Amino acid sequence: MFPVQGKRVLVTSSTEGIGRGVAETFASHGAVVTITSRSGEKLHRALHDLRKISPAVYGTQSDMTNLGSLNSLVSYALHVMGGIDILVVNSGNPPREPITFSEADIHDWEYATKLYLLSAVSLSKLVIPDMISRQWGRIFFLSSWTVREPQSILVLADVSRSPLLQLTKILSRDYGRHGITVNTILMGSFPTEGAKKTLSRYAESKGLPFEQVWKERVLDPISVGRLGDVKRDLGSLLLFLSTDMGSYITGTSILVDGGTTSSVG
Repeated sequence: MFPVQGKRVLVTSSTEGIGRGVAETFASHGAVVTITSRSGEKLHRALHDLRKISPAVYGTQSDMTNLGSLNSLVSYALHVMGGIDILVVNSGNPPREPITFSEADIHDWEYATKLYLLSAVSLSKLVIPDMISRQWGRIFFLSSWTVREPQSILVLADVSRSPLLQLTKILSRDYGRHGITVNTILMGSFPTEGAKKTLSRYAESKGLPFEQVWKERVLDPISVGRLGDVKRDLGSLLLFLSTDMGSYITGTSILVDGGTTSSVG
């Protein structure tokens, strides 16, 4: 067990996929967790399941592209948990992705910027004062290995997420002496329904079998020869970084990609 019992964790976009796995990981190790979703139905189902693991799981509807909604989310989490020790900023995909630069219009860019960048900025500004008051905190931005190696068909996500690397560095320098660490996690491929749906749309647009595209674009580039496991490969890293054992690691981007990325920088 990692010593995170009683830590208060806010995980966004967390009723399924990556966020759900992260929330479940923290809950199973004794943390108090707040989950979020735009869908009331998904939120209800996830709360029902997660409370079988721990009764200390809360949830509320929230839209990552609506800054007013994020204000309400943080107010809710502070109320029900009494504070926020750990913030995990996770988000879904833009509805029109995969999409190339020539296909994306300005509305797509506005949505993606709100979804990935402005949500992270807003949430950080809202939770950092509470962390400063206790001289301890952890902030994680969940991103993708493709920020290091941008993909034309993921132009919205890769461009809108890349500023988080700079934000991570700046926040780590500004707030490190308050016991707050900030890191970006560059994730590889995990077997989530969201990932499969995104690639399925791409395969359909190219008239290719999904299995072929999944093998060539997802499985073949992974050095270790397997997809990631959210709780084992990602969740365990976040747990470690959330303890005092991880207190010297801040201001950086950490690849959790099974060796997919070929760049060294």
